[in-house]
Amino acid sequence: MSVHSDNRGQSGLDSGEATDVRDLHAAILRERPDPIEGREPLNLWVVAFIAALLFWAGTYLTQYSGGFRSDEFAERQINPAPAPVAAGGGAEDPVSKAVKEGAIVFATSCSPCHQADGNGVSGQFPPLAASEWVLAEGPNRIARIVLNGLSGPIQVKGSEYNNAMNAFRDSLDDRQIANVLTYIRNSWGNKASLVTPAEVGAIRGGTSDRSQAWTVADLEKVPVSGGAAPAGAPALTPAALKEALKKLSPDELKSVLQDVGK
Repeated sequence: MSVHSDNRGQSGLDSGEATDVRDLHAAILRERPDPIEGREPLNLWVVAFIAALLFWAGTYLTQYSGGFRSDEFAERQINPAPAPVAAGGGAEDPVSKAVKEGAIVFATSCSPCHQADGNGVSGQFPPLAASEWVLAEGPNRIARIVLNGLSGPIQVKGSEYNNAMNAFRDSLDDRQIANVLTYIRNSWGNKASLVTPAEVGAIRGGTSDRSQAWTVADLEKVPVSGGAAPAGAPALTPAALKEALKKLSPDELKSVLQDVGK
């Protein structure tokens, strides 16, 4: 009896069984489990491609991000006209320098209305490209518009506009206004003379008692060039002129003195 029990335990057969259970389990264990969707191993070529793409992206950002500075591509974004090149490849001339600096002022203060291409908005904001107001012989009128703003109808390139322009007397200094005026007078096909901080300072001082925006009727009383001021405006004193000249860079001062000597 004891021998029969030992043989049954070794074979894996229980009483009344004809098949060894261990043989059945062995066959099942030899089978691989069915694949489950979503758990397939990632192809090594895909891993290598993603790694190479990340490496390229990091290299590209390092070279072309501009140091992640907000003003790095400001001039390029507003598509300014090519700046004049100094004769003989020497130091940057005053007009070129003013155009570059004025492009930044234009992008933040002027382009929302007059647009980056200088064509304005039809029926609302007048164009600056080929504008007779922009291309006047001197900045007397247009500088006044920037300083105190403009209200009422104005005719530009044969079309009439009737909207209000903001005043920038308190938000832009003489240098910023001179640079932005030089920029718009030398962009989009425009070609006109440099506007200096001294000229803007003289106009600012001569209109210091004016608080309201200009109208076309008022501006037409102002000579397009020269130092003349409208009736009732205070005269520019030597002290005010001296202060205005102090604000000029050496290149701008040299240009002004050359113009005066002509």
